[in-house]
Amino acid sequence: DEANALRPTIVSPGKVWAKRAQKGLLSPPETRALGGDALKAERTAAMDLLDALSRSGTLPLEGVHLHVLLAATHCFDRTLMDTVVQRSVNPIERMERSALIMASALHGRPPAGLLKASQEDRVRELAPILFVE
Repeated sequence: DEANALRPTIVSPGKVWAKRAQKGLLSPPETRALGGDALKAERTAAMDLLDALSRSGTLPLEGVHLHVLLAATHCFDRTLMDTVVQRSVNPIERMERSALIMASALHGRPPAGLLKASQEDRVRELAPILFVE
């Protein structure tokens, strides 16, 4: 990012989690708080189940999804109002460019390959440096 506006962000989960589970298929769901040792025990049980289902990684897991949280903070050198009013800069466009940079790095594809065809000209005008080959 030419403005050096992206900063790493650390996402820290809470110390107490809520677990919603059913004892049986027709039972109503129950919610309980987990923290400390109970949270560690649940995490270990989940990993043990994954280990057993995949036979310690020897069986491929097909039709599964892995969700990853990627976070970054977009910093402006002025307040939001100063950015919009005094500098006439659209902060949404800046953040959109930052998101496109991160997505390009994550997916290993050029920015043009990540955009809908209908949006490419607009983004090309806002951030031409992303399309230099």
